[in-house]
Amino acid sequence: MDRSSGEVKRRCDNHHPTVWGDHFLAYAHLSGANEWEKKQHEHLKEEVRKMLVMAPSKSLQNLNLINAIQCLGVAYHFEHEIEESLACIYSCYEELNGEADETDLHLVALRFRLLRQHGYYVSSGMQLLLQFLLKRF
Repeated sequence: MDRSSGEVKRRCDNHHPTVWGDHFLAYAHLSGANEWEKKQHEHLKEEVRKMLVMAPSKSLQNLNLINAIQCLGVAYHFEHEIEESLACIYSCYEELNGEADETDLHLVALRFRLLRQHGYYVSSGMQLLLQFLLKRF
């Protein structure tokens, strides 16, 4: 910077032009494509909503679906349906854990985690773990 004139001297370099050209600088607003994408987006949301409602509320399929939706980061679209499913699961939690065929540790752990994440009080269940181990061996 030249103190007397207040001008800033900048170095100039000769950069080669990019192989991509200005393709990525130009943006064409395609309103038709955006409308189609919005319709597709709404259609897919409705399909997932139907899957959540149609899946048996106490099943592993429903828990896996809720887990996948959360992992994908789109659970905010289906908050109401997820809460309804988990409320139903929570209301039957004790009887579900007491069932004789409850030998799937993945199902028990997933049910426990999802209920805890959504603010339901669920015992950490050392008894449940012992029951599981006794059934397995």
